[in-house]
Amino acid sequence: MVKENIEEEIKNLKQQQGMDMVILGSPKFAHYLMQFDLIDEIKITVSPVLIGSGLSLFKGINGKTNLKLIENKTFDSGALGLVYQIVR
Repeated sequence: MVKENIEEEIKNLKQQQGMDMVILGSPKFAHYLMQFDLIDEIKITVSPVLIGSGLSLFKGINGKTNLKLIENKTFDSGALGLVYQIVR
């Protein structure tokens, strides 16, 4: 568990060989990492249900971030799975 120097620790982990790191169900942590440009890929599932409230998906993003769609899938439920790469 890292509690200090999170930005540096994530940068160090990204330099190591191995599998990709994944953030599941933690939008606040994802927002934090986005502020430091530490996210390389965004996977979004768009469900065919409107709920009208909740956490902002891209809170704290300043300026423009270009994305490249690298994968998409339509599920039987009507949901869309979208995978975007951050363009730097």
